[in-house]
Amino acid sequence: MSKYFPQPKTIIINSNVELLAFQCEDTVVQLASIPPSATFTLHRHPESQIGMQIKGRLEFNLNGTKEILEPLEQLYVAGANVLHGSTNPFSETALAFDVKRITNLKEPEEAILKVSPIFDKITGFECQSVVGYWFEIIITKIPPKAIIPTRQANGEKMGIVLNGKLVIAIQDEQQQLEYGSVYYAPAEALYGGYNASNETVTLIEILIKPSSYLSFKESFLKTALTAS
Repeated sequence: MSKYFPQPKTIIINSNVELLAFQCEDTVVQLASIPPSATFTLHRHPESQIGMQIKGRLEFNLNGTKEILEPLEQLYVAGANVLHGSTNPFSETALAFDVKRITNLKEPEEAILKVSPIFDKITGFECQSVVGYWFEIIITKIPPKAIIPTRQANGEKMGIVLNGKLVIAIQDEQQQLEYGSVYYAPAEALYGGYNASNETVTLIEILIKPSSYLSFKESFLKTALTAS
């Protein structure tokens, strides 16, 4: 089993929502397929959680405040033990990702954050970003045949390919990834890649800031794969 390319665990919620859960050391990344009328009732857990729509819309309830989440435009942040839930009142099946981990924040975050354009000085690729206390999310458009230069992350980094196929190399391992797969680059690991296809590939990267780490791994592993 690869440390850098984790295999998913399938979780079925309410008989009609399917989650693919990837364990990346102390962080869980989940990909969700949410059909029309599906509901996640209000709930809380000790992990902090962030999430974003990939396709389709969702009505998100953050501690009693409701907002429609549009794909790749907003990120919700539900800190430890903050009530949250969602429903899909629309006719289209929604795709979303979320990230869960124990953090060391004294005050739990509770917010809907907007995605903003940024400039990647290394590659010049079109990018967008959203930043919180313990994370940064970067959405990058990788042109056909373009190369992602080999580099070291300044914190743990996970990636989700949204369309097409992307070759990712981490240390001495390499895989071709598409939607439904996740890669994990530990802090200071060398990683890079390239787009061998003839289409622009959208990549979501999740950077965990080093200061957010808490060594509560035993407790985390007991609860992190529970339903979102």
